[in-house]
Amino acid sequence: MADKRVEIIDEDGRISIAEDVIASIARIAADKVDGIAHSSGSGSGGLMSIFSGEDVAPNIKTELSNEQVRLELRISVEYGYPVHEVAQGVQQNVQRDIEQLAGVTVSHVDVFVKKVVPPHTHGEEV
Repeated sequence: MADKRVEIIDEDGRISIAEDVIASIARIAADKVDGIAHSSGSGSGGLMSIFSGEDVAPNIKTELSNEQVRLELRISVEYGYPVHEVAQGVQQNVQRDIEQLAGVTVSHVDVFVKKVVPPHTHGEEV
């Protein structure tokens, strides 16, 4: 199966960007938004996933066509943050970062809030 890619063709030649690169930029951009829930601990999912039964890290689906990308993110929001503001922040950060870093036009950023989780306690012991 061939990797999905977005192609940018201009007078200088062709640029091919893998779908995984777009998803990585989107994940990092979403993680920069205050109120987005993160997994505590690397790889294991930490306490949040033990109590909730799933990882709270954003799930990202990309749809590539020509020189555009459409994204769907499923996120968890920390309790106490306005859900709509966190979702809007994710939309803005993801669109801006993908357009600036990859040079790809973002047609849509659909954000679905899958759950609200207790706030992350900094310095908690596992």
